[in-house]
Amino acid sequence: MNYRHHFHAGNFADVMKHSLQMGLMAYLKKKDSAFCYIDTHAGAGIYDLHGTQAQKTGEYQQGIDRLDDHRGAPVWVADYLQGVLACQAAGARSHYPGSPWLGQRQLRAQDSAILIDVQHAEVASLRHYFHADARIAVHQRNAYEGLIALIPPKEKRGLVLIDPPYELERDSFPQLVKLIVAAHKKWPTGVYGIWFPIKQRASIVKFYRELMNSGINKMLACELLMQPDDNALGLNGSGLIVINPPWGFYEEAQKTLSWLVDRLSDHPQRASKVRWLVNIE
Repeated sequence: MNYRHHFHAGNFADVMKHSLQMGLMAYLKKKDSAFCYIDTHAGAGIYDLHGTQAQKTGEYQQGIDRLDDHRGAPVWVADYLQGVLACQAAGARSHYPGSPWLGQRQLRAQDSAILIDVQHAEVASLRHYFHADARIAVHQRNAYEGLIALIPPKEKRGLVLIDPPYELERDSFPQLVKLIVAAHKKWPTGVYGIWFPIKQRASIVKFYRELMNSGINKMLACELLMQPDDNALGLNGSGLIVINPPWGFYEEAQKTLSWLVDRLSDHPQRASKVRWLVNIE
């Protein structure tokens, strides 16, 4: 597996994903009962934006670096940015928190987290950062079998964040769809956030069609488009499928993405979208 998130840390897709992650976890915290946060491709936990890999791509310059002026930011973005500042205060100014670090920050005493990654270096990093937190378990295993084995968690409530290396997927992400369907069957009441890249609209249409035919009853598609999605040169946008979104998430996601897209992209055809794929009571 060649994918390393170090090259992409802090880019516009991370800003979107992490802001919506904050929103989903905030909704879970509205109830006193415990929840479990599960990160299926957890990565290293913390990244150095001044490191060789991040500097090679410079993607963070079109992401987190564009949010220096965050006056009037929606609450989820503000929570995310507070997390970034807290990570930097605890380590170095160039540090950027991944989803596990941000997730840990949202946990209460009664909550727990399961962090999964298959790569030795990433698992070693996760164990280094989180070894002292008894609420957090780190598993080195393939998420495509590990997730199914580990759900439902004992809390019966929680969020599963799925952000796989898409170099292993074909156009309409069939392996991912299989995982989503199997996980939902095993834990139908869990909240799932599935990140995906937007390169060509035709592939996304196929992906949505597969999900809509899966039998899952509540599913939102959130999109942040930096430029038109018929540009064949690279990553045009990013998306997050949300299964079992909490009540009110739809409206807040719209506000959040609308605010973000105007600050992350200067393209005249930039856009943000939130729509139901399936909404069956």
